[in-house]
Amino acid sequence: MYFVIETEEQLLQLPKPEKCFIELMSFSEPTHPHLTSPCVLYYNDFQKGYIIAINHSEAFPIPLASIQAFLGTIPKVYLLDKKWHSYYLDLPQGIDLYFTALDIDGKTEDFQCYTPVHLDYYEKFKFSPSVNDYIPISKHYERCECMFEMVKKYAGEESNTEWQNEYVKAYKWVEEQGILMDEKLFDKYFETPWKGRSIRDSRVYSCYNLYNITSRPTNAFNSINFLAFNKENSSRTAFIPENDAFVEFDFDGYHLRLVANLMNLELPQDQSVHEYLGKQYFDKSELTPEEYQESKKITFRQMYNGVEEEYKQIPLFEHIAEFVKAMWEEYKRVGYTTLPNGRKIVQENANPQKLFNYYIQCLETVNNVKKLSKLKEYLQNKQSKVLLVVYDSILVDYSADDGKRTLSDIKNILEEDRYRVKAKKGHNYNF
Repeated sequence: MYFVIETEEQLLQLPKPEKCFIELMSFSEPTHPHLTSPCVLYYNDFQKGYIIAINHSEAFPIPLASIQAFLGTIPKVYLLDKKWHSYYLDLPQGIDLYFTALDIDGKTEDFQCYTPVHLDYYEKFKFSPSVNDYIPISKHYERCECMFEMVKKYAGEESNTEWQNEYVKAYKWVEEQGILMDEKLFDKYFETPWKGRSIRDSRVYSCYNLYNITSRPTNAFNSINFLAFNKENSSRTAFIPENDAFVEFDFDGYHLRLVANLMNLELPQDQSVHEYLGKQYFDKSELTPEEYQESKKITFRQMYNGVEEEYKQIPLFEHIAEFVKAMWEEYKRVGYTTLPNGRKIVQENANPQKLFNYYIQCLETVNNVKKLSKLKEYLQNKQSKVLLVVYDSILVDYSADDGKRTLSDIKNILEEDRYRVKAKKGHNYNF
C-alpha cells in the first residue's frame, strides 16, 4: 500500500524525524531543471515512504513552499543530485548520496529504478514536456521505493559535505544563467534530439556533471559538449552575449601554478610560466616562437608523464618529483590517496603519475570552486555574469553598466594567491 499526501494538514501530521530521503520528480526528467517544473515528491522518513503531490493530475496539489517549510525542520535530508534538487528546493542540510557512493565505492551506480511503465512512457512520449504527469502516482512510488532501498545504506556514511555544498552552489550558479545564442547559426552547427530539453527564448542551458572521481566536472547536455566546442569551424559564433561583450579569462600555466602554490614555491606573475621555464630549458634570456612552443611540450611531459632526470635541477620539477614519490609511498602504505577535497581514492592498476594527475585535476576543481564562490558574491548586484567554466578558463558576459573596474576586479579575484590570467574580448564566443 502506498500513501499520497495531498493536503497541508496531512503533511503537517507526518512525523518529524532526524533524517529523511527525498526524490523530487519533474514533469520531464531529461529536460533541464530550469525549463521544467516539479510534479511529485517522494518522501521517506526511514520508516515509511509517501508521495507528496505537487502538480500531478491524480492528486490535489500542495504548494512547494509548504513542502520546503516542512523539510526545513528535518536536520538531515538525503537525496540524489543536490544541484538538480536545488532548482526547486533550498536545502542547506541536504546531503547528496551520489557523492557518498562515489566516496565509498569509487563510482556512482544507476539508482534510477525505472519501472517498465516508466520505460514505456519515456519511449512513447520522449518529446513530451509532461510525461511524468501521465505516469500513475503508484508507479512513481514503486520506482522511488526501489531507489530508497538501494541508497539507504549510504545514509550516515557521508563526509566532506561542506565542500560538496560549495561545489554544488558554484556550478549551479554558472549553469542556471543560460547562454544567449543566434538561432540560425546554432541550427547550422549543432543538432539536439529535442530543443525543448535545453533551449528556450534563444537561450541554451548547460548542465555540469559533478560525479567524477577527481571532482573535475564535465558538461555535455542534450548532445552539446559545452567543454569541447570546435574552435576551427566557427561554431562558437553561435553564442553571443546578452550584455555588451564576452570576456574570457584564461589562467596561465594553471596546473603549474596550482602545484607551485601547493609546494609554496613562487612563480613570476609578470610573464608566462612557459616562457619562464623555457628560459631555463634553453639557457637563454629570450625565446624564439619555436622555442616557446617546444617549452610547452617539455613542460607537458614533466607534469603528466613524469619528471625526466635532466630537468630535476629545476626547483619546481625537483619538488614535483619528490611529491609524486612521497604520494606513491603513502599510497602503498595505507592503500589510498587523499585528494584535495578530502576524497580517498583507490585505483586499480594505480601508478605514481596516474595518482598525481588525479590529484592535480581535483586541485584545479577545488580552486575553481573557491574562485567561483568569490565571483558569485562579487557579482550578486551586477548585470555581468559567469556563463561557462572550461577547466582553466572562465567566460563572463560583461555589462558596460557595471563599469570597467568590474573587469579589473574579476581579474584581481582570479589572480589572488599568485595566479596569472589573460583576458580576451569579443562579441561572440569565437575568440
